[in-house]
Amino acid sequence: MDIKSLEFFVRLCKDKNVSVAAENLFISQQGLSQMIKRMENELGVKLFRRNNRGVTPTVEGKLLWEHAEKILSEYQKVTDSINLNNSLIHGPLNVVLELGCLTLLTLSPFLHFIEEYPNVDLRFGEHRETICQAQLSDGTADVFFAVKSVDSEQFDVLPFYPLNSIVYVPKNHVLAKKSFITVEDLRDTKLILCGSTNYYTVVKDCAEANFVPNIVVSSTDINVTMQCVQSGLGVSPFILGMNKALPISEDIIVQPYRCQNIPQIHILTKKKTPLSLGAQKFCDYFLRYFETRT
Repeated sequence: MDIKSLEFFVRLCKDKNVSVAAENLFISQQGLSQMIKRMENELGVKLFRRNNRGVTPTVEGKLLWEHAEKILSEYQKVTDSINLNNSLIHGPLNVVLELGCLTLLTLSPFLHFIEEYPNVDLRFGEHRETICQAQLSDGTADVFFAVKSVDSEQFDVLPFYPLNSIVYVPKNHVLAKKSFITVEDLRDTKLILCGSTNYYTVVKDCAEANFVPNIVVSSTDINVTMQCVQSGLGVSPFILGMNKALPISEDIIVQPYRCQNIPQIHILTKKKTPLSLGAQKFCDYFLRYFETRT
């Protein structure tokens, strides 16, 4: 039994005639009769008694009518409150992301936010880190997502989503025999890196381990990267977020990568600058969304 069923039931109680109630509800008489029959089967009682002039509620029907009116009244209050809240949260909201972040976060949370807050004019896109910082600084952007924590007195930086790392390895490679891979395993190993996020994370790990990585291929195209791995040119450390490991051929295996610094996505906002209500809701929403997924 759902809200619509209760609404249809109450309408029939008031109209006392199936054809009149069906007309007021803009449904067929057969559709209304079937809905009432399902309610009766669910409750195990008769809700209406037929007579020459139409239908009248039974004792059980009158009891349900009384409670249904209260339920529908409370439901209307809730929906009115939600609609009022959503109408207050409106206006433009510009979100910028460091290149690669959108793949890690996926589109799902953005689309769900738009559905939940339809009056917010959300716009988002990926840019180079310097452009994102500039837009956040001059107020063009309200929120900035970055994998690398930006050390700046201008911004409040909140790490909120830790990322997993893997390594795509050719099946006949020596690292394919290991149960997991560390940064030391990458020393003197030919590396194939895809995208800026993977590139700078690996370079930083290697620098902290006191060696320069042997990068033989660097690309922004994951298909090119996978072809290079499949060809045996090297191994490819790769960061995963909400996205999953790519379907791969039998020539490639996926190994866990225990990196020096677990990469995280950070939410950046401008210091000493009040957020709009829409921006506040957006940040709160993302924190809740990913809290249940870490």
